[in-house]
Amino acid sequence: MWNDIQSYFYKRHLREKTESNKPKRVLTNLTDAKSIGIIYDSTNPDNDIVITRFAENLRKQGKEVELLGFINDTKLDHKADIQVFNKKQLDWKQVPNDPRVEAFVGKRFDLLLACFVEENLPLEFIAATSNAKWRLGPYSEAKTAYYDMMINLSGKNNLSYFLDQSIDFLNKIKYDSK
Repeated sequence: MWNDIQSYFYKRHLREKTESNKPKRVLTNLTDAKSIGIIYDSTNPDNDIVITRFAENLRKQGKEVELLGFINDTKLDHKADIQVFNKKQLDWKQVPNDPRVEAFVGKRFDLLLACFVEENLPLEFIAATSNAKWRLGPYSEAKTAYYDMMINLSGKNNLSYFLDQSIDFLNKIKYDSK
């Protein structure tokens, strides 16, 4: 019953926040994106390795990349070279309540990559309320309003697979930039 109450208020808060903040979305591909925000689940240290390598590769291509990780723990609250937040920075509805998160959400990234493969309410809240011009995340029929483009993992809940598919689809986007 507690989870149902928590879920109700989470969804209500999310709906209010997204209705009051509707930034203009702009289709972009990986080539044209100059600033990229990446949110991910930093609870598993292997994800840190995968994401930092991915971010370094993007930086080598001249992209400005900012990372924000969530740690599903109350003890660990910082990691070297990675901006993170944890369960202590969540309110009772599982909504992030941290100035670093608010600053990240407010940035007008060309592209936001939601790099997590399991349900993660705090990261989903960030994605849904982000001011990024284009948001890409994992497919979930119930969460299509959170993203502008979604990757169907086809049951392969693997971060590397998600990143490979994201790069592939973002590189295939063609449009007239006039």
